[in-house]
Amino acid sequence: MAKAEEKSRIYIGPDADMIQASRVMHGLFVEDKVAFTNFDNGFADPFAENWLIKIEAGNDVVQDSLYLSSQIELTKHVELKMNECRDYFQMIKYFIEKAFPDRKEIWAQFGFNDYEKARTSETKMIQFFGVLHKTAIEFSAQLIAAGFGQEKIDKIESLQTELIDADYKQEMSKKKRPVITQERIEKLNECYSIMQKVSKAGKIIFANNHAKYDQYLLPIERVTKKPEEPAPATP
Repeated sequence: MAKAEEKSRIYIGPDADMIQASRVMHGLFVEDKVAFTNFDNGFADPFAENWLIKIEAGNDVVQDSLYLSSQIELTKHVELKMNECRDYFQMIKYFIEKAFPDRKEIWAQFGFNDYEKARTSETKMIQFFGVLHKTAIEFSAQLIAAGFGQEKIDKIESLQTELIDADYKQEMSKKKRPVITQERIEKLNECYSIMQKVSKAGKIIFANNHAKYDQYLLPIERVTKKPEEPAPATP
């Protein structure tokens, strides 16, 4: 199966600048609608209304910077839960060693040998806490006797669930970002395509009116003319 082709912007410059330019040209078009309609009836109503809808849709799309900020917050939440899990394991480790002094074979059942690999990976930490909780239930009597009560045993499962939820939201956000990016580009390109169409017609309609002609130039066509440099002085 062929890979879906990624869409790219058909315009140059910031999204906000393009939307602003499209909105200004839309206003000019409304003023000159009769001239455009006489030139091509495809510009008749509801062309202007549909164009404005595209402008508003482009203006309302989620900016990538905002989406990245959301991802950063989700990542921070995952790391917060990871820290909670690390700290909680250090506490339960104390009581496991207290309940089973020098019983390394039992320590291994609680995952002591797997902790170093789990402490830096969300997925491994989730699995680690699953084993930790299951083993804590199996040896609950000894742990409770050592001072690690049932509510603390239950907390192991709660932390695992919270980490699963935080990790899920983070991963879902990562998966959604390319889709949202493509949708944003599609909406912005639609808006610019209409502006290109109006610009093309406007430059024909007002070919003999320099001021009006300039109004329908695309942003990329508005090249500022550099002031002429003075001629070098004659020695």
